[in-house]
Amino acid sequence: MNDLADSYEKAGHQEQALALREQLLALRRKVLGPEHPDTLGVMNNVADSYAGAGRQEDALKLREQVLELRRKVLGPEHPDTLGTMNNLADSYAGAGRPDEALKLREEALALSVRARGPRDPFTISVKNNLADSYFVAGRASEAISLLEQVWELKPKGNVALLKLATAQTWFGHDADYEATRSRMVQLAEGTNLAGTAERAAKAYCLRPATNAALLSNVLDLAQRAVEVGKDSQLLPWYQLALGMAEYRSGQHAAAEKTLTIVEQAAGQSDPTHDILGTARLFHAMSVFRQDRLEEGRKLFSQAEAQMPPFPADERNPLIDGQMPNHDVLICWLAYKEAKALIEGPSAP
Repeated sequence: MNDLADSYEKAGHQEQALALREQLLALRRKVLGPEHPDTLGVMNNVADSYAGAGRQEDALKLREQVLELRRKVLGPEHPDTLGTMNNLADSYAGAGRPDEALKLREEALALSVRARGPRDPFTISVKNNLADSYFVAGRASEAISLLEQVWELKPKGNVALLKLATAQTWFGHDADYEATRSRMVQLAEGTNLAGTAERAAKAYCLRPATNAALLSNVLDLAQRAVEVGKDSQLLPWYQLALGMAEYRSGQHAAAEKTLTIVEQAAGQSDPTHDILGTARLFHAMSVFRQDRLEEGRKLFSQAEAQMPPFPADERNPLIDGQMPNHDVLICWLAYKEAKALIEGPSAP
């Protein structure tokens, strides 16, 4: 029953998976007892199904029960207990209870460091999640410090590095950002992985640059991402990195052409996605740099209308009470730069 529920879920049959797991939970409570580890495992799976079905409050309540029982049966440092703490913290964060999420993540991190060690993948994951809680609490410096630790522990985790570079840029840690973006380009040198090349190029292009040698390497990385990933569904993301690299390199006509392709692809798939906003903002700047001022202003206005709403408080840039992902922050960074360029002295 458990395996079949997993198969239903993987096949996209969420309702059938949930119904089977609820049946299995009733049977395991009857046959094995309410505190048996296998019963608790199914409770955890039912809670995951609730979360996947949008029943967040049901998931939260069940995860609270699972955590209480796993602490009692397995102990506070057992991997299953720690996993439940992590899941429950996610539920608290999603339910608009950030203080409880932060407290639980701090506790989970301390336990995981003691039980599994600072380099364990789960420990690193909890640090990453705790950084999000610190951002939400307005404790940006502590959050960035945690992300820097994640980077030190997992130097090849370029997704974490892009998140770090974006946060450093947004919160004005300029010297640290310079070191991070140069390091990302260095780590990506010679890679044949499109995603690694794309993220390094994108991280470097968050801000203008004057290092001609590094800019040349960044352009090569972005071109490699597009070439290697030409048959991938992620090709528009790779093309976006290329357009950004071309713009930073002063190749404004080439950037305009590349970013137009990105806009067309993004508009066909999801017109509200932040990839479209970022592409259009860099497109607007590319056009403006070619002295087509009115066209640049028009593109900027279109991007402003479609991008994720800019935060009222830049020191605490939240969406629905949660820290947005790095792609949204990149879009907002492009917006601030485009606004300053296109609106001139009147811009903040």
